[in-house]
Amino acid sequence: MKMISKNEIAKLKGEGFLAQKQEGYFSVRILSRAGNFTSKQIIKLAEIADNYGRCYLGVTTRLATEIPWIKYEDIEAVKKEIVSSGMSHGGTGKKVRPLVSCKGTVCVHGLYDTQKLCGELHDKYFGYELPSKFKITLVGCPNNCAKASINDIGIMGQAYVEFNEEKCKACGICTKSCRQKAVTVENNKIVYKKDLCVNCGKCATVCPFEAMTIKEQGLQVYLGGRFGREYRMGNRLKGLYKEEEIPDLVQKIFDVYSEMGNPGERLAKMIERVGFDKVEEAIL
Repeated sequence: MKMISKNEIAKLKGEGFLAQKQEGYFSVRILSRAGNFTSKQIIKLAEIADNYGRCYLGVTTRLATEIPWIKYEDIEAVKKEIVSSGMSHGGTGKKVRPLVSCKGTVCVHGLYDTQKLCGELHDKYFGYELPSKFKITLVGCPNNCAKASINDIGIMGQAYVEFNEEKCKACGICTKSCRQKAVTVENNKIVYKKDLCVNCGKCATVCPFEAMTIKEQGLQVYLGGRFGREYRMGNRLKGLYKEEEIPDLVQKIFDVYSEMGNPGERLAKMIERVGFDKVEEAIL
């Protein structure tokens, strides 16, 4: 078996081929776009696993596919198979990692087209070089299925509601839709407790008298979350943003991070060192 140098292993890792603990074997990461593969791509992935691996594949936490047991001598052939099918391999290093989206595009709870925006950000920013690895996740609502608030950038759908007591008939329909108990019936009246509301907008969608209405809908942005060996909840950036504003906002965040961050320093650590208020001021 050919001896593989450390430099070659590092180079292959940057291309998405990770050395296994079994000598001479690699796992290859194939990237999805907003968490999706076409049916034809799925068939090709199965063929690669059958022809070059051990007839199985896995899905990573960043919604990429990983095929293990690739022999070193087969790597170039596997690369060609992947690229010729319109896919790409990679997803490691000090750069923007594979972007993650929940299923808000089709989910009944989704407040915006998560996969569309995620795809646009993927096309523009995947692989963008930064001081350290960088993770971006988009979720369609406060259910936060994909845990946006513990990513470097988290984007969450929000629907701010307004309560008009004069229009309210105290029917109680809204209370059944509110899992946070932010809307309750007290003394035959509806009471809206704004401090408990997570801005899902469900009460407004079921109210038959328009006593609860959505006054503003948009995207909340979190900064500096992380998980793994160390955990940190992201800070909420001021404001509520439109979908079309997000790409430029992400670029501003990258610019500030590139300027203020030290080599190898995660955004979370930079925020702790510099202070969130200064970071937010520089971005906005």
